[in-house]
Amino acid sequence: MAHDSGRLSCPLEETLTAIQEGLMREYRAECLPAHRRSPRRTRRLRRIRGWSREIEGLISQVGRVVRETLPRIERDTGHTFQDQDRLIPVLMDNSTKRLFLDILAGFPEDALPVPAKDLALLGRFPDDARALALIGDVTLRLKVLPGPHVEVPGLAPLCDRWGLHESRLGLACRRRPAGETLLREKETLARAVLGLIYIEGGTDALGGAVSLLGCGPGGVAG
Repeated sequence: MAHDSGRLSCPLEETLTAIQEGLMREYRAECLPAHRRSPRRTRRLRRIRGWSREIEGLISQVGRVVRETLPRIERDTGHTFQDQDRLIPVLMDNSTKRLFLDILAGFPEDALPVPAKDLALLGRFPDDARALALIGDVTLRLKVLPGPHVEVPGLAPLCDRWGLHESRLGLACRRRPAGETLLREKETLARAVLGLIYIEGGTDALGGAVSLLGCGPGGVAG
């Protein structure tokens, strides 16, 4: 997982900026007048330009998370994240996995805009979010609620309170799920944040979050 399997060489926003700048350098280096381009080169330029635009969008989205979403969670829970970059993987959807792995495969290693290990790590972020959600769910059941058979309170309201679904990162966020699909996505996001808080601060750090659900270390409030 991202929190224990390695760290990016630079902070996330710096890494994304380096990727975007490197892609644009490559675009300019490969760009020829239209009448001199082969169909293959034209397709490649379009791909590089598309990757650059997606990275530019991610930089903007990450900035919004850092300015708005992260402080909202910290105010509510009283937990200060040890590294603001650790929240970002929770919010990355599968479209970012495809993006980073495509860039990794699209260049020789010595021509990549950032180290290959950074792109590989970024490509694993969506999987990390699912693992964190499982940790959050197990922690609620075994260490917060009064017993493993107690129903976990609905977490969609907590997701709404923190604006997690609106803060997701990636192209897939443009779609508008509804009904059970939307509910599952919201529950997963909230569980993943709780899982991250637990990993950083243990059960005590969850107190501020679970109190918003009407439960605490002693059980569910009646």
